[in-house]
Amino acid sequence: MTPLAFLALAAAITLVGVLLLALTGRKRTPWDASIDDFRRRLDALAPTGDGVTDVADGDASQGEGRTSAGT
Repeated sequence: MTPLAFLALAAAITLVGVLLLALTGRKRTPWDASIDDFRRRLDALAPTGDGVTDVADGDASQGEGRTSAGT
């Protein structure tokens, strides 16, 4: 067996082993598991209660347009 053939055989065995470990060691989850996880986290951040939150700057600034700090 030539050294190059031995190296190719070792590389092929290593590649097959890595592929088997990657496929069998992977956590099995449904395709929409990440969507459900995102929805759960979004619900945890959602405000509780049925109170209406006020807008930060209110209605007083509507219609005035943008102004710079220097004017």
